[in-house]
Amino acid sequence: MNINKISEIIEEAAPLDTQEEWDNSGWQIKLTDGDIKKVMVALEVNRQVIYDAVLNNADVIVTHHPLIFKEVKTIDRNNVTGNYICELIKHGISVYSTHTPFDKCHGGNNDYLGMVLGLENVSLMGTDSTGFCRMGLVPGDGLEASRFIDHIARSLNIDKRFFSFSGLTERIIKKVGWCTGSGAEFIESAKAAGCDMYITGDVKYHDAQHAKELDIAVLDCGHYASEQIFCENITSLLDKPGEVDIIQCDVNLNPFTLI
Repeated sequence: MNINKISEIIEEAAPLDTQEEWDNSGWQIKLTDGDIKKVMVALEVNRQVIYDAVLNNADVIVTHHPLIFKEVKTIDRNNVTGNYICELIKHGISVYSTHTPFDKCHGGNNDYLGMVLGLENVSLMGTDSTGFCRMGLVPGDGLEASRFIDHIARSLNIDKRFFSFSGLTERIIKKVGWCTGSGAEFIESAKAAGCDMYITGDVKYHDAQHAKELDIAVLDCGHYASEQIFCENITSLLDKPGEVDIIQCDVNLNPFTLI
């Protein structure tokens, strides 16, 4: 497969012109305009991911989180990003990132999370003007929050001890809103949409307090937990039989450890 077809496939589903102005989706490093044989998908680039890509002879790494967020004025091997760039170029590995476009797009991270959780009638959360958030219904008559949280942990294959919850565990959850990654700013939007629970990551203390005052349950399942589904999702998009070999990075990128 020609390397340019990778970006064409992704951008047909998640156009670059839908990214937030602070984002930097697209090619981070592009070392060829020729054909490639193997693509690795990963949530983001770190030293272990690069090692795994080299070990597997990957020509391209496709990530959710951009390798380069801010303007790079100097590539210095002595800082983290500079070192990654040097190593990737040394081993001839290009990098493409699809961040906020893949959060927003049809079939992207947020739609995929709804599918993984088995929610019904998934749709855009109309009270969110940015297009990030989704909402859906728990099948049947709903579940107690404690049981629904157990279901989320099993569905995401994440130990629920990584979770933080604000609300009553016995509350019946029927309508759910969510935003993968860091989406505490949409708690009020979820309340206005009539959600019983809102799921996201990176919820701060005052966000949780505000949610309690609004009387909406909030589950912080963690940034990593809500977005690690990216790999299997983007693989299904890119996997074209006979054209290129797609492999999922098996490095555990959760930066937190249970103690």
